[in-house]
Amino acid sequence: MNTSLPLNLLLLLVFAYFSCFLVLVPVFAKVFLSIDCGSMSLKPRTDNNSIIWVGDGPYIKTGEVHKVNVLADESGFDSSVMSSLRAFPTRNKNCYSMDTDKEPEDNTTTERVLIRANFYYGNYDNKSTPPTFNLQFNGIHWTKVQTRMEGITYEEVVFLWKKGTNINVCLAQTKPNNIPFISALEVRSLDADVYSYFPDDKAMIFLDRYALGSTTVIRYPEDSMDRIWVGNNISTINRVRSNSPSINVGTDDKPPEAVLRTALTPLNSSENISMTFTINRKVPIIGKAYFSEVIKLNSTQKRSFNIVVNNHLDTTIIFPKNPVIPPYGGVLEVNMINVTTFNSSFSLDFVRTNDSTLPPLISALEWYTFGETLVEGTNPDDVKALGVLKKSFIQLQDWNGDPCLPSPYTWDWVGCDSDTDSPRITALYLNDLGLVGALPDFSDMSALKTIILRNNSLMGEIPRFLGSFPELTVLNLADNNFSGAIPSLLYNNGFLKLK
Repeated sequence: MNTSLPLNLLLLLVFAYFSCFLVLVPVFAKVFLSIDCGSMSLKPRTDNNSIIWVGDGPYIKTGEVHKVNVLADESGFDSSVMSSLRAFPTRNKNCYSMDTDKEPEDNTTTERVLIRANFYYGNYDNKSTPPTFNLQFNGIHWTKVQTRMEGITYEEVVFLWKKGTNINVCLAQTKPNNIPFISALEVRSLDADVYSYFPDDKAMIFLDRYALGSTTVIRYPEDSMDRIWVGNNISTINRVRSNSPSINVGTDDKPPEAVLRTALTPLNSSENISMTFTINRKVPIIGKAYFSEVIKLNSTQKRSFNIVVNNHLDTTIIFPKNPVIPPYGGVLEVNMINVTTFNSSFSLDFVRTNDSTLPPLISALEWYTFGETLVEGTNPDDVKALGVLKKSFIQLQDWNGDPCLPSPYTWDWVGCDSDTDSPRITALYLNDLGLVGALPDFSDMSALKTIILRNNSLMGEIPRFLGSFPELTVLNLADNNFSGAIPSLLYNNGFLKLK
């Protein structure tokens, strides 16, 4: 996501036409992990937003570290964090694996988490060619990242996480000479009710999040869940501030009070608010608007308006239903479901009702869409057995993420079946890797059909467990230092091609 927004927002207030750039959001704080990618520091560092950053050494072993000249601070982002990055010129995917080490504090086994990945190119490679590449998480495609010459690009996803399992974020190269890189990676737990209406089996891809009445970025600590709400600096709109002593934000998605303290209204109080959004996604969009009355109305005042999406030309569902009457000292959340685009654009209007004495107002907006269906991931017995191999051989220890998913981004030395939810590993290609020592028992990979161990320095007796794979048809042990007799289970297997 861009700080100048992938959803390039245009606000049209009355007869004025101008563009407005805003941003995104994170979560509550059971898991609150902030990784400074490319940082070699072993000591945590606290930024001006009271966010504690750690180096990425414990989470990844591949890639190259580069320093970047950050030309100017971007509001809401720490320039020190953005001044380093990790690039990945080798492998089809490179993965961060985050073991949160969090024991469940209650009986729940799942919780929603938000991941934010940040990218600041800064021409670190002196090629003046910001790369494009893919992001993946936990075995599924997340989004395509299009970085920029200047400014920060970032992407966010929310999903239902199984506590106790690793969170994996992978960068995948999709074009020649487009080297993936990353500047920062953040993981935040969400409060139990936040975005709980979203299907449990789907990823929730955030497009943008706006604090329409603010001129500055609002995030942690004002938002305890560290969501990023980006304001605007447009001079041709009217910003108003709430005079309520307090604002009750006890709704499901809990927008921070700081976002609701200000609102946008038209300059001419007799006019409406009109917005046009441009977006390059064809999927249906889901929106949420937040409203809070800024003054205590007297008996002669009324603020009432309708939300109109695409001039009523599509099947957008709005609930609660129109009209909108913002509460004083509280917040009203309005959902817009199944917003469609016309020529990559859609419109949003706030139209005052005939009996309204005051113009419409709005405090904040969020836009998001459906991502891919979550997957179980590679068979857990296979993953456990891979862990045994990785522990035994240093050459394998820098491979992270799901070994099979998403296809075709498998690890270089494994082959998998075609199951897209929980595939089995069917082949190991461990030839020519310089492996030294005895083979550990990896017999839990019961679906193996091919094992290639040629040209290493493996030693000791040929393990008997190699004869226990029911589907094994190819076993190559040549050019190693094995000793002793060939186990009878291998020698007498007429279906096995043994070398």
